[in-house]
Amino acid sequence: MAFGTSLGAFADGYSASRDARKDREERATNAAMQDRMLDVMSRQNEIMASRPVSYGALPDMGGATGFYPGSANSSVAPAGDGTLLSLIDRTEGGADYDTLFGHSQKGGPFAGTRVSQMTLGDLASFSDPGGKYGQWVKGKVGRVATPMGRYQFVGTTMRDVARDMGLPNDTVFNRGTQDAMFQHLARKTLARGKTPSAKRSLLRGQWEGFKNVSDSDLDSAIARFENGGRPMGARRPV
Repeated sequence: MAFGTSLGAFADGYSASRDARKDREERATNAAMQDRMLDVMSRQNEIMASRPVSYGALPDMGGATGFYPGSANSSVAPAGDGTLLSLIDRTEGGADYDTLFGHSQKGGPFAGTRVSQMTLGDLASFSDPGGKYGQWVKGKVGRVATPMGRYQFVGTTMRDVARDMGLPNDTVFNRGTQDAMFQHLARKTLARGKTPSAKRSLLRGQWEGFKNVSDSDLDSAIARFENGGRPMGARRPV
């Protein structure tokens, strides 16, 4: 009798343990599914931001990249305004979404090239290291480089960021796409730095032009970027 009672208790305990394990597995599955859905929604929002947009209808970047909707060109940051965007315009792409190395889109072998009207797939071919553009730049600086657009994305970085954001090859490398890719890359780069010095070093490794910006100016721009585009001390709207 005692044996039967012990066997029954064991069976009840085993059943309860199995049910508890099943419940934990279901909760884990549901949590993983919710995480995947949130990731898909986040990527979809980023993709939508990359679609062609007209003047005055730029994606809302929270001011972090320095958009000024009231100006004639709403995405040109006033010089010296203290944002990362103004520093990039000063040291990299000159506020032109079609910028190529040496502004060669305005003259020379690539005159008339409009990268802002090309797809990411087109630009993957255009920026091939063995291609005409990469080899032309190599002849100028002694190494292959394929900077493109306002933020001077080289081909490998462009492809990595596009893959990270889930952007398909038929996405046009227009203003919205370039702005969203810059926002994504800048935030991801800065997130790896734990100190001001590390953040500066990481950004300078990503954008050569920042090597020509003083530590104090870059620190201020980074802090402003991470504060949603507002100067330090400014309160976020409630």
